[in-house]
Amino acid sequence: MTVIRLHLDWFDRSGATPVSVQHRRENLQRLARWLEKPLLHATADDLDRWQSAVRARRNSRGHTLALSTVATYTAHVRAFYGWAVRMGHLDIDPTARLPRIKLPRATAHPVPERDLMIALEVAQEPLRTWLVLAAFMGLRAMEIASITREDIHEVRGRLVLSGIGKGNKPYSMTVPVHVEPSLRRYLNTRGPLWSAPRGGPLRPKRLSCLVSRWFRRQDMPYTLHWLRHSFGSEFYAATRDVLLTQDAMRHASPDTTRIYVQTSPKAMTAAMDRLSKAVAPKPPTRRRAPKEPVAEAA
Repeated sequence: MTVIRLHLDWFDRSGATPVSVQHRRENLQRLARWLEKPLLHATADDLDRWQSAVRARRNSRGHTLALSTVATYTAHVRAFYGWAVRMGHLDIDPTARLPRIKLPRATAHPVPERDLMIALEVAQEPLRTWLVLAAFMGLRAMEIASITREDIHEVRGRLVLSGIGKGNKPYSMTVPVHVEPSLRRYLNTRGPLWSAPRGGPLRPKRLSCLVSRWFRRQDMPYTLHWLRHSFGSEFYAATRDVLLTQDAMRHASPDTTRIYVQTSPKAMTAAMDRLSKAVAPKPPTRRRAPKEPVAEAA
């Protein structure tokens, strides 16, 4: 068994999701190809050059990889070598001196409402339903791709969708009334609701790529995940309840929810104006003249 397979077996037994195991495999195989030597023979200098090369790499659109992507690649590699040291395969961790990438604070980037309405008007099935599920239920690509007919039940006249979300956590959501028609058209089947264009299961990465390519053909710079940002922003705007928004988005921490919530500068200004009334000059009040003492009767 190769060291990658040994590590992936351990990673799987630690409770990692199949998607996380697949991502770890892809990152380690990519590193092995770049090194052109066994992973356990990599030096600190090798990995330093590798991280620099990843930072300079350009994607298919000619853009350098996002810092978050570089940080993710580095985290996978750092986790592998940390495991190798703990298991006795190495004495020294060659990633120890790699810098920990400081990411800028993430901000919400919802799809503008006008563009979303245009997209829903022109998109064909099943892509339109994928857009609806992301924008109005906040579903991730992995959650959409994995929906089966058996995950959808009718409870007291309402559709309820259940599944396994990020982090292998189960979820159950009542389908919004106006989303139901989009799902009901697929309820006359068994098993997965959709398949890949050439047959077989539809993988989350493939679904995400199909949506991104479709948006580019419409001259729109969006991705499926932008629609999840739209859901978070609009849900919070409707409820003004960050904890309820956290539950709707199935986040473990409200700090994560905050990334997806786009607040309004106008609302912030209005709130500060209301608070500042305390220091506003008050109108002068007329002081009452002191009362004359009442003379006692003789």
